[in-house]
Amino acid sequence: MGGLKAYQNESPVADSGYFVHLEPREMASFVRKDYEILSSRFTMYRRFYRGSLHAIPDRIAIFRGIRRTDFNCSWFGYLQAYWALQYSRKLGKRSVVILGGFDVCEEEDPRLMDRLFTVQFILRNADCLIACSERVRRKALAIEPKARISLIYHGFDPNQYTPGSKQPSVVTIGYVRQPNLVRKGLEVFVRAAARLPSIRFFLVGAWVDQSIVYLRSIATPNVRFTGQLSDGELVKLLQSAAVYVQASSHEGFGCSLAEAMLAECVPVVSDRGAIPEVVGETGVYVDPTDEKDVARGIAEALNTPSRGGPARNRIATSFPLDRRRTQLLQAIEDVLV
Repeated sequence: MGGLKAYQNESPVADSGYFVHLEPREMASFVRKDYEILSSRFTMYRRFYRGSLHAIPDRIAIFRGIRRTDFNCSWFGYLQAYWALQYSRKLGKRSVVILGGFDVCEEEDPRLMDRLFTVQFILRNADCLIACSERVRRKALAIEPKARISLIYHGFDPNQYTPGSKQPSVVTIGYVRQPNLVRKGLEVFVRAAARLPSIRFFLVGAWVDQSIVYLRSIATPNVRFTGQLSDGELVKLLQSAAVYVQASSHEGFGCSLAEAMLAECVPVVSDRGAIPEVVGETGVYVDPTDEKDVARGIAEALNTPSRGGPARNRIATSFPLDRRRTQLLQAIEDVLV
């Protein structure tokens, strides 16, 4: 996955691009979406940055890929983007970096200051910088005030997440790992379930470390830990769920939240990060540090299912996939002029 095409004895392809990303095994859905958009217009090659062996194999592959293509696009402003920009400058190629949150927000990455030089280099040298939310754009500008950053929101297909027959159930999504107990609100979600014992709670996400043992130790019988679900299984769960909870301490956007809203789940959310940009006035806002308040918000959402319709309409009208496609392709075209 993310392997590099063999370029030996191959002439450069006109209007071709090189896509460098971080996700292991499989691209995150929002990264994959952008790759598919770019592939609809350009001949695209990709590289998954692993960082092993001092990143020497990655650096060689990135250099060769950039040399043979017209532009490169890096998702997240991490080391893979740093090397892509370094080689782009040397080779006279155009570079695009999409900022997603972890890369420029200290709330999501406490080690941001340790790699500040790398982030500043990216913000100063990319030919095109794209932020997925106004929150991310402002956090990046706080690091480099002179950076020129375009805001292009994530986009979603309303036909992919349609509402179904709703049940009194509650869902949240996030990798089950130590940092996400607070950042994604996984612990407060599980603790809030104890206050609503007659309601089914579903925590969806791969079990990355031993945090699953801890969450199970505090969970009541009405909580189910599903692990990673297929796209189809996830759609069905969201279609039947009445409420979606995003009690995060920070979000660069909240793609799972938006997808749940399309399925007419009433959003119960914190007011942190970019979440208000996504939810607007369609959700129930809660204190993500207070399990009692989260339970209160869930109960309110369960009692007002009519909020689901406006939630779906907000995502469908404010964050359409066609707009993301048009704006992303235009950004690349502008870089290539």
